[in-house]
Amino acid sequence: MVNSIRIKDSGSVLYKRTKGEKVIYAIIFAFFALYTALMVFPFIWLFISSFKSSYNYLEDIDHFRVMALPTKWMFENYAKAFVELEHDGTNLFGMFFNSIWYTAVVVIEGVFFSACTGYSLSKYKFKCKNLIYTVAVVSMTIPVVGTLPASFRLSAALRIYDTPLQPIVTCAGGFGFNFLIMYAFFKNMPWSYAEAVFMDGGNDFIAFFKVMLPMAVGPIVTLSIIASISCWNDYTSIILFMPSYQTVASGLYFVQLTMFEKFPTIYYAALFISMIPVIVVFAIFSEQIMKNMSVGGLKG
Repeated sequence: MVNSIRIKDSGSVLYKRTKGEKVIYAIIFAFFALYTALMVFPFIWLFISSFKSSYNYLEDIDHFRVMALPTKWMFENYAKAFVELEHDGTNLFGMFFNSIWYTAVVVIEGVFFSACTGYSLSKYKFKCKNLIYTVAVVSMTIPVVGTLPASFRLSAALRIYDTPLQPIVTCAGGFGFNFLIMYAFFKNMPWSYAEAVFMDGGNDFIAFFKVMLPMAVGPIVTLSIIASISCWNDYTSIILFMPSYQTVASGLYFVQLTMFEKFPTIYYAALFISMIPVIVVFAIFSEQIMKNMSVGGLKG
């Protein structure tokens, strides 16, 4: 009898709840189930629509058959997406290539320089240290409309506008959200690690690159994953500063404006293809992200 009671207790979190608490649990469960369904519905609809012919898609829309399955599964839509869809001479292959190198440059350079500035400001004492930190924090509160004209003038003055040098130069600042996270991480790291390096004859560069930076792998990986997903989906920066190098996000944005009516289902196929890298990255590294996240920030 005792064993059966224990099994029952451990098998249900609602066993010792009152009727009122059970009702609250049921309402909360229903709410989150509905929320999940609303989040998943667009992806299911996109996947189904990507296999329809244009005529089949338009007919289902006219008759309000939103989730109707295709009358004929058009698998060739995914092949046509790489051939039929293009903007300004760049097809989907070119868009993927631009997205890959652009994301790699922005993520690697942005996170690395943020780690450098975060470490320098958190571990070394020098003049204007607090001023630099204050400017870095205050600059994050300025609206984009206030900094955009200055960014355009800077790009034009440096002659990097609409060139691959644009992300290389602009991401070398080392500030922003990544800086705040790395600053907080290194601020809480004991300086005794660096002192041990100095006692063994090492210098500041060895202390940073061989001791401090490897210990910050957790937050660096997490920030890199988050930044890569954000950068992959970013289309405004490309449209504004690199219009000749269309990425998947910016290219499909223009395709939607110019070619959607002609190739609606092929466009949906391209959209679904563009989602695959983000889904794969998040599925692989989601556990890593959760392990390095704490309430309000990252932990090492």
